[in-house]
Amino acid sequence: MGRAGPLWEEAFPEDSREFADYYFDKKLCQSAVLVKEDDRGRIVTMAHMNPYRVNVGKKMWKLDYIVGVATAADSRHRGHMRDVLMRMFGDMHRDRKPFCYLMPASPDIYRPFGFRYIFDQPRYRLGSEAEERLHRRELRMDGNLCSSLAGWMNHWLSSRFQVYALRDRDYMEMLQSELDSEAGSVYGWYDGTGALQAFQSFWGREKQEQRFLYAGRDEWLEPDSGQYPPRPAIMARITDVRSFMEAIVLDEGCPCPAMDVMVNIHDALIPGNSGLWRWKIDGNGSSLTKKGLTLPEVHAGKWAEEPDYPGTLVSTEVLDITIEQLASWLFGYSVPKEPAEGEQNAVPFWCAYVQALDGVYLDEVV
Repeated sequence: MGRAGPLWEEAFPEDSREFADYYFDKKLCQSAVLVKEDDRGRIVTMAHMNPYRVNVGKKMWKLDYIVGVATAADSRHRGHMRDVLMRMFGDMHRDRKPFCYLMPASPDIYRPFGFRYIFDQPRYRLGSEAEERLHRRELRMDGNLCSSLAGWMNHWLSSRFQVYALRDRDYMEMLQSELDSEAGSVYGWYDGTGALQAFQSFWGREKQEQRFLYAGRDEWLEPDSGQYPPRPAIMARITDVRSFMEAIVLDEGCPCPAMDVMVNIHDALIPGNSGLWRWKIDGNGSSLTKKGLTLPEVHAGKWAEEPDYPGTLVSTEVLDITIEQLASWLFGYSVPKEPAEGEQNAVPFWCAYVQALDGVYLDEVV
């Protein structure tokens, strides 16, 4: 298991030996690990960065899914995790990586570092109509069906969501290895013509649980809210706001072809994200640039230049927002809230014309 093995075993004793072998023998080979050592060379804190190709609107980025964040029991509450995460944020910002994400064991650990929820894991079961009309066949995702199953999943995801991890041969083969490590099984549900209509898997050595379920027809899925209600699952942290904003476009209902507005972003941990930005946005994407102006100068309209497009909406109303609020809004998880009566910093009218990302589906589990 290498040098990170002892800390992994200490921090995650619930993991089976089979899963740990899978992770360290296969998954870790594709990943990076950021660690902090004590004066004896022992790893006291670590964070693993598992790379995934993630579709975000019209963009495709290689992003890091953060797992295995742990600190040795005898070294906690000394700022080691903060040091590792701050180094990670700095590296990602330098490399222009738009964001990272994770599935927290405890969200309170990550909120102080700017992570916010962006995805609630839905809970479904296959409905009785589908079970009556379809027949089930056990499959493997690392054989001849690998490419076709990846294509089916990508079509299912892209027709419903704008943010999801791209499935390809490497993804499918790794997922099969992950399921194998936990005594998993995969099933395809086919109609009378032999066409795949639903895709399902289970895993768990001690107790079998559904790992995923996708169905070509939404009416074939029934909410399993009684036993497993939807729960917040994935948190994200914007690490380079300029790159992230490239994926954001105007809403189709906007009465103008483009907007040229100002946004004042506050990021307590990544200084390069903070500041007064000029935000140019149209139907294809957007960009942020700094003008080196003060808020009074902006309100006075001194920043305005000839717009790139005739009919561009230009406004001196500045959106004042934290990096956490920005993520919650633009990932479509929550909308900017109007301030309470008597508070300043009203939400500008033009925010209604910004199209938040429509649907997040990040159901990878480590």
